[in-house]
Amino acid sequence: MDIALPEDKIKYLDAQTKSLELQLAHRVEESASAIVEYESMKTSMDDAMQQYAHEKEMTIGLTRDMTRQYKGMQDDLLNKINSREKVIQELTDALNATKAENQIAMEMKDEIIREKDEYIKKLNDKMEGICSNFASMLRGALYQMKERIEVQSAYYNDNVPIQQLMSGEEFNYKSTVK
Repeated sequence: MDIALPEDKIKYLDAQTKSLELQLAHRVEESASAIVEYESMKTSMDDAMQQYAHEKEMTIGLTRDMTRQYKGMQDDLLNKINSREKVIQELTDALNATKAENQIAMEMKDEIIREKDEYIKKLNDKMEGICSNFASMLRGALYQMKERIEVQSAYYNDNVPIQQLMSGEEFNYKSTVK
């Protein structure tokens, strides 16, 4: 291109200028399109960030509410557990006291039964002693009566034996003793 004519140079430079203008217009269009896309993306990113912040606040609020509810439920459960444990302890204490009272009552009952059994045994022994004394007194009285009857019968009736005289009285005596 050394020998180029000025007209050719002008054409060449015009073409080059048009080419550069077209490239510039294309780049300006691309730049404007990129700026529009950037603005659109920036707007959508701002919207996304606002939505993210809103969702984050809601999540934090829900987390706080759930934590508060959980702690409240946990406190209620602990209170119920403590209340139930207290009731169980009171019932256990009452049961132990009742068992102790029952044991004391059983021991007292057993002691009373032992005393009553001893008293009954003493009364039986005393009654047997009284019965044997009474029986020996009756035997003594019978023996004395027999002797008197024999003595008297010897005076009145020497021929009648004492057994015949006693058989009527002895029969009455046996029927009253039974």
